[in-house]
Amino acid sequence: MHIGTPKQRRLLGLLALKPNAAVEREEIIDVLWGDEPPDSFAQLIHTYVSRIRQMLETHHIPGAARLAVVRRGAAYELQAEDESRIDVLEFARLTGESERAHEGNDPVAERAFLADALRLWRGRLLEGMPMALHDHPAAVEWSRRRVAAALRFADLALAGQHCDEVLVQLGSIARHEPLHEGLHARLVTALAGSGRRVEALELFASLDRRLREESGITPGDELRAAQMAVLRDDPSGGGPRVVQQATAAGFGLAGLPKCVGDFVGRVEHHQVRQFLIGQGSQAVFGATPIAAMYGPAGVGKSALSIHVASSVARHFPDGMLYARMRTGSAQEVRDTLHSFLRALGVAAADLPTGLAEATALYQGLVAGRKVLVVIDDAAGEQAVRPLFPSGPGGAALVNSRAPFSGLEGARHFRVEPFSADQSVLLLGRIAGEARVLGERRTAEALSGLCGGIPLAVRILGMRLAARPHWMLAQLADRLADERRRLDELVAGDLAIRDRLRSGHDGLKPALRETLRALACGAGRVFTVSEAAVLLRRGTWDTEDQLEQLVDRQLLEPPAGADDSYAFLPLVRLHAREP
Repeated sequence: MHIGTPKQRRLLGLLALKPNAAVEREEIIDVLWGDEPPDSFAQLIHTYVSRIRQMLETHHIPGAARLAVVRRGAAYELQAEDESRIDVLEFARLTGESERAHEGNDPVAERAFLADALRLWRGRLLEGMPMALHDHPAAVEWSRRRVAAALRFADLALAGQHCDEVLVQLGSIARHEPLHEGLHARLVTALAGSGRRVEALELFASLDRRLREESGITPGDELRAAQMAVLRDDPSGGGPRVVQQATAAGFGLAGLPKCVGDFVGRVEHHQVRQFLIGQGSQAVFGATPIAAMYGPAGVGKSALSIHVASSVARHFPDGMLYARMRTGSAQEVRDTLHSFLRALGVAAADLPTGLAEATALYQGLVAGRKVLVVIDDAAGEQAVRPLFPSGPGGAALVNSRAPFSGLEGARHFRVEPFSADQSVLLLGRIAGEARVLGERRTAEALSGLCGGIPLAVRILGMRLAARPHWMLAQLADRLADERRRLDELVAGDLAIRDRLRSGHDGLKPALRETLRALACGAGRVFTVSEAAVLLRRGTWDTEDQLEQLVDRQLLEPPAGADDSYAFLPLVRLHAREP
């Protein structure tokens, strides 16, 4: 089938990566043109979509379920009436069935579903497409899920001594993952179990050589255990057992929460992702890349961290470790290290009691390995330093309210509030697209009332979803009263006031009084001079206080040539409260 020009094929590939989901225009521009889109990009996108629609219609088989490209505001969606028409959707369905079989303790059915899912792959995803698509977060995630399914299938097959099935399913995948130790460990075990011990040892030696030459590291415990099982002539005894243990502690996403299904993309996702995998313009070479995200309360730092981590998992085959911090105390740091050590296979009886000893053991285990460490809601530089992996190969992703200016070697990324378009998109995904687009101007006004804070927008969407009889204008009227706006931003156990309150935690009394005085006496936007008059302080002292509030994400810094500071609307309302 001829599917048009390279740009048209690239757009179709992007839509097929995210079927039955809206792909925003900014994402399309990034994949098609990168940082240099032509002035006519809008018309070109429209032309490519029209040609794709024509191609799908030309090749439609009468009586078969249709594929169609539909417009969703400024986004486009490849819509499938029958999900089996698109391989990635069918793959997702079959792996979902395998998970249900696993929960039902039916390993035979689980292995059958996984085998069917893996047969859908006939090579690399988007074979022949440019790297802009191969490195897209959706493509990386589908490839990661393929590898995860293959690893689970291999463990089940090896446990039943079905070694030939492992060789068939994993062979082609391993060719595209030449440095993935988990895949090759299972192949070594399967080859030995099929009576091909020489080939098994040759495969180990070949991977050992590639790891040393291309990455400067030696094989890890998982691959070494498979080799030793072959040397002991005991592939069925030592191999699968060690491999299964390493699956949980090695390639897995230890403790990483699930991604939200209605996540709205943002430019920071691409920037942080490229930095972590060493493709950004300021990538750190020879040291551990540390991406430090910061931003105001409710702006979505945690959700973005989880999505970034999931999208780069394929680049960190030795594992991913996640922790959410609360206090940053030495006890919490030690407990976090213990949880990481347990995930890495250290027995509870072998955990060091001292913080220094636990740090040393942990650093020894992760040194030089391709591990990503994710720290959510971090509580200061001192608390996170012991948790970061050392040496090349590993990386760290940390988020916090205030920027960690004292964190050596970190690159800082501010997570910005949503634009009106992003807010409308999130509202539509939660409360219904047709309903929201039918009152688009009101939806944009709701975004403004929330200051573009995603958590507040999400709460509004949840309230609308729970009240299908409400018009958006009715909710906007309720929020227009500043005295009750924070009371309206509550849905179940989600309350924006709780997040805003956490932003005041730890403020010194003098700074707290400064914030309240500005919220009550100044406008939403004000200059240093105006603030100095209101606070009855000198200009330099006032500016120092304002900058401290900027650091804590309670004020927006000057954006242009003037010296005007600004409140986010909800922060100002909360600071006024007694």
